[in-house]
Amino acid sequence: MRQAVLLGVFLSASLSTAASAGTISQPILGGTKATLGQYPSVVAIDLGGALCTGTLITPDWVLTAAHCVQNMPASRIRVLFNTVNLTQSEGRAVAASMAIAKPTFNEDALGSNDIGLIKLATPVTDVKPVPVNLVPANAPVGIGVTMVGFGATAQGGGGSVGVEYVVQQTSVACTSFAGKDADLLCYNQVSGKGKCQGDSGGPSFAMVGGQLMQVGVTSFGDQNCAQFGADTRTDAERDFLLQHIPQLECSTDADCSDGRMCFNKRCIAQPFGPAGLGSECTGNGDCDSSNCAMSDQGNYCSMTCSPGADDTCPAGLYCLDFGGGGTCWPESEDTGCCDASGQGAPTMLFGIALVGLVWRRRRR
Repeated sequence: MRQAVLLGVFLSASLSTAASAGTISQPILGGTKATLGQYPSVVAIDLGGALCTGTLITPDWVLTAAHCVQNMPASRIRVLFNTVNLTQSEGRAVAASMAIAKPTFNEDALGSNDIGLIKLATPVTDVKPVPVNLVPANAPVGIGVTMVGFGATAQGGGGSVGVEYVVQQTSVACTSFAGKDADLLCYNQVSGKGKCQGDSGGPSFAMVGGQLMQVGVTSFGDQNCAQFGADTRTDAERDFLLQHIPQLECSTDADCSDGRMCFNKRCIAQPFGPAGLGSECTGNGDCDSSNCAMSDQGNYCSMTCSPGADDTCPAGLYCLDFGGGGTCWPESEDTGCCDASGQGAPTMLFGIALVGLVWRRRRR
């Protein structure tokens, strides 16, 4: 593997002082500043002189990189919520009760196992955790991702630190960097887009089954953040994650918290309940699935599905076929929108894109 460095950044002063040292016009390797509330599950991690990024994946667990928390006492960790700029006083800090780095992580042999967890001393119940992908097929080479982090905004590790930025990237084959696709999501950063120091532990998000999920954890890149970057794949660390947080994958409804049910091994909000599939919505933020499907016959929380497959939507919903794709939609016998001929089909704003649909009721 090419010479690589971990993407943590050690600060010589407080986070606020270090972050205000300077900014540049070019944001995080081609990205843009995040707005408050845009990615509420993404957190800054103050490690008592160092900065990493993480993601809330359950009310009391934060996902990050092993090298951020390896040999780090929990008493030195503060997790910062509801902020996109550490130079300002917005947001709140939550103490950690435990920090776990995967025992097999070796920073002298980068390429796998760089994953860690922080258990919060107080559960955070007013921020929606982000689902974690545990299925390799959901994150193939070439997947488009959204990267989020509080790290440096210039190649070489300069620019502002402590301000949350967002950047879009597409993964490439890790063989280009002597890595393994089964363990990593890799990115070419020669175009000036990617992650840098301080982004370590932060998420790469992708749409999986119509739902925003975390597919990668920022791990390492070249020293100047100018050639390549790599994430630890969350699906590659399935066993480690389920060992400590078994509720990330469910077998029955009993494995899920109150108000949630188990569907296709994932805990989801109860359909037709608050934020659940089939409930009315005005935008993606109203839905547990982060997907509000809008049509001229109503707006409902939804997720993508496979037309013709009876098990891709929970009971009470069916998969509307719109020519190669599908969306879970409330069953109704009187709307006239979903007859086999497709007559009377509404148009739909699915998430963000406005598309005209020709809907067909699935076969039963």
